[in-house]
Amino acid sequence: MSDELNANALMKHVQALAQGVGPRPTGHAAEAVAQEYVRDTLHALGFAAIEEMPFATWDTWGYATITPNVLGLVGNWFGKLGGFGRLLGGALSLFSGYHLLQASDCGKQPLAFLYPNKKQTKNLLARIPATAERRHRVVLVGHTDTNKHRQTFAPTMKRYLPFLDTLNIAFPLLNGAAQVAQAFGAGKWAEMLRKVSAGGMLVSLGLLLADELEGYVEGANDNATAVAALLGLAAQLKQNPLAHTEVWFAFTSAEEVGCLGMHHLLDEYGHVLNNAYFIDFEMVGRQEIAYVTDHSSFSYLTGYKPDPESARLAQQTAQTHPQLEVNGRPMIIGEEVGALRGRGYRGLCLVGVGDDGWLANWHQYSDNYENIQPAGIERAARFALAMLQELDAQS
Repeated sequence: MSDELNANALMKHVQALAQGVGPRPTGHAAEAVAQEYVRDTLHALGFAAIEEMPFATWDTWGYATITPNVLGLVGNWFGKLGGFGRLLGGALSLFSGYHLLQASDCGKQPLAFLYPNKKQTKNLLARIPATAERRHRVVLVGHTDTNKHRQTFAPTMKRYLPFLDTLNIAFPLLNGAAQVAQAFGAGKWAEMLRKVSAGGMLVSLGLLLADELEGYVEGANDNATAVAALLGLAAQLKQNPLAHTEVWFAFTSAEEVGCLGMHHLLDEYGHVLNNAYFIDFEMVGRQEIAYVTDHSSFSYLTGYKPDPESARLAQQTAQTHPQLEVNGRPMIIGEEVGALRGRGYRGLCLVGVGDDGWLANWHQYSDNYENIQPAGIERAARFALAMLQELDAQS
């Protein structure tokens, strides 16, 4: 039986996606080519039933952050209508802040109906049933789309991400509170707070617009490495399926614009997956691989953790397989586990750790094939397989 999880075999998938296809913006033709590559590979492995889950999406994360800032700023003009105008403007700003809180943790975005430029994309699903009585169900997750090169994620800037995103959320919340206070007769302090917070929203808007000017990245690490790990595991488990664990392979789209693919998967199959384990692969093309114990997300106001059952399973696997050198650690990261945990599902993220403790080449043009460390992909895939085998052995 061949070993489908060796680094050389996995890197062939990374090369096909990163160099063969290139940047894969959400819902664009290049992502469809990448999805066709996944489908063809699964067919070659013997998967006869590959489910397509089409859905509508937008193609950049900028809509999630720019739209609420614009709406909140527009709300400030309603003050000219008197007390009712202040209440309406305050409600718009508060709602904008709530939207940003949701978006920061990959929750559903309440202002999404305002976004232009709707595209069509899809998730791909493949399954391997248990060979005996099914006791567990596990969903392995990796997304097919790539993000833009973003100045706010540059090596000299990313350390300020939590501070900047906290301000981006706080400004509309403070602006809304100030306007509501003015509607009930508050004086100069409320007007000063309104002006300062509106100025902050305007600065945020300028930074966010500037962040949209660059092109899309090759996405070798984010997230061709995850797709490669899933395809390797699909090949391995197709040869040697588990006795008591059904495994789903979810190749999701639209992760980079708000985890829409995961939300669509849960909307369709949430009733089936309510007790499933989800293992999400994110940027695993680095030498050091970890499972995330605390997702700090992008601000000091948000964040989430894996569920206790998944965390215990990962810790047990790390202790049983010390040769894999995978340990738990907190990370500043926002990904599909946020969507899962926000909706009450299990979820754990396997991630590659850069030399500086951050995600490596995160949303940068340097996220290319030449900067991948192949051993990390193999280590992440083998650790996930070990987690599956640990779970399968449980009653």
